[in-house]
Amino acid sequence: MTLPPELAELLIPPQDFDARPAVEWLIRQAALAGASDLHLRPNQGKVEVLTRVDGVLAEQMELPGEIYERLLVGLKNMARVQSFRKSTPQDGRLSVDGCEVRLATGPSHFGEKVIMRLVRSGQQLPDLEELGLEETQLRRWQSILRQPQGLLLATGPAGSGKTTTLYASLRWLWNGQARWLGPRRGARLNVVTLEDPIEVVLPEFTQTPLQPAAGMTFASGLRSLLRQDPDVILVGEIRDPETASAAVQSSLTGHLVLSTVHARDSVGVVPRLLELGVEPYLLSAALGGVIYQRLLRRLCPYCKTETGEPVGCDRCDSSGYRGRQAVAEVLTVTEDLRQGILDRLPLMRLRQLAEEGGMQPLTEGARLLVKANCTSRDEVQRCVGVCG
Repeated sequence: MTLPPELAELLIPPQDFDARPAVEWLIRQAALAGASDLHLRPNQGKVEVLTRVDGVLAEQMELPGEIYERLLVGLKNMARVQSFRKSTPQDGRLSVDGCEVRLATGPSHFGEKVIMRLVRSGQQLPDLEELGLEETQLRRWQSILRQPQGLLLATGPAGSGKTTTLYASLRWLWNGQARWLGPRRGARLNVVTLEDPIEVVLPEFTQTPLQPAAGMTFASGLRSLLRQDPDVILVGEIRDPETASAAVQSSLTGHLVLSTVHARDSVGVVPRLLELGVEPYLLSAALGGVIYQRLLRRLCPYCKTETGEPVGCDRCDSSGYRGRQAVAEVLTVTEDLRQGILDRLPLMRLRQLAEEGGMQPLTEGARLLVKANCTSRDEVQRCVGVCG
């Protein structure tokens, strides 16, 4: 692969170039392409540059191996991590043109690999109605959000849009509350968040970043948020027993608590929280609803066929796809399901109760998108694991 001329100029001379402009160029190009991640992967005599766009990782170019050491030292200095440490992973942060970059390094056979997560400030937050949720699923989730208290969870793999869905949900609540509260002027919700990091700044909310070095963890931070007279609380992630317990207790004291948790599907959050030490009687009382989602690439509207096949054109960078949309299953916790949680019923039985309560499986939602010519069977197979 031939290097773009503007980048090639920044890498001269190979042993004595200024690394900062080269790093900034790579990050800017990734951001312009809409990438969520930028990878630098050393290989034999070269460094592969890859970007993840719409969930798909693809190689963009190859850098000459002799420039990598200098580039890496400059990148580490920008991210304020130790440049001499090569055998152990490191995490750092830097910013380029308002784009926050979270850096992770790790050793590999041919040298250190670098992964950069790009979080663009000022990026437009979609409305809840714009996420692509099927109408029935959308109305079901909105009904769950209108509950006065309880624990509402978003689950799915990394990069599936969980945080975006919760942000959009909070804004939907915020915008609707002025109407629902009646004629009093200026009535509003007090929405407070605890995040690691704050990915989208929303001025109408009180957003607090995590600071583990100062003792501000999800669990300790959540306890402090309760003293801020909140109506709705967003906790970035439930990842340990202490945070799980604090989130459940907060939801039982009259607050609406939204958070993310890693589980295989919507019903899978139940055994996951039980594993984290939440007692069944507390979980049964607290859990109000779950949205489990994946992101499917949309067929490019300019080149797709009538049979729903990706073709590829200049407007979609020859991929056949343009943008993504959510496909979800929305779980409402019915009284039968609460009793099932209390009785520690097997997961299969809990899922049966959920579907009897009206939950549409994710696979069915994906099939409907294929039928509507929104995505392809291959994309559903890749992301959901079924084709139909």
